[in-house]
Amino acid sequence: MKRIALVLAVVAVVASVAATSASSGSAATIVRETITAPFTETDIPHDCRPGVTGTLQGTDVFTYQSVATAEGFHIAGTITDSGRIDWSDGTYTIIGSVDHFAWNFVGTGTEVRTNAHVDTGDFYSVDGVFEFRATFHLVEHVTVTDGDVTRIEFVRGHLHLFGDC
Repeated sequence: MKRIALVLAVVAVVASVAATSASSGSAATIVRETITAPFTETDIPHDCRPGVTGTLQGTDVFTYQSVATAEGFHIAGTITDSGRIDWSDGTYTIIGSVDHFAWNFVGTGTEVRTNAHVDTGDFYSVDGVFEFRATFHLVEHVTVTDGDVTRIEFVRGHLHLFGDC
């Protein structure tokens, strides 16, 4: 949820820059930024072990580039999360998540958003012995024209397990 709020805040700033650029008729305005933030989450349920919960500690790195012109603007970037979940039974998981996104806002009232997402988790025993790996993939594509959603395409999530859950 925090990730969505951060991305929306950046889009709002970029939209403001695009409006200024468009009204002044100036050349393209390019913004590049990297934001790094720690995060924690508690009481995460373990999908393979009923009753086991975990605490996640990690780092989020949000990198983007936006280009604003009189015709609209484009923003593209990557959100990379890494961290560790310590489970209540003493086991742990090393996690990673990567989102590659692009949003195009053009002067004709059309907005196109795409996102390619991958989650990974390597699960280890109390003694540090590798148990299994879970990988989840999702691709989303949304087109909005004049405020109406005109196309939505999802490549449904693909979950892969390597080893025994």
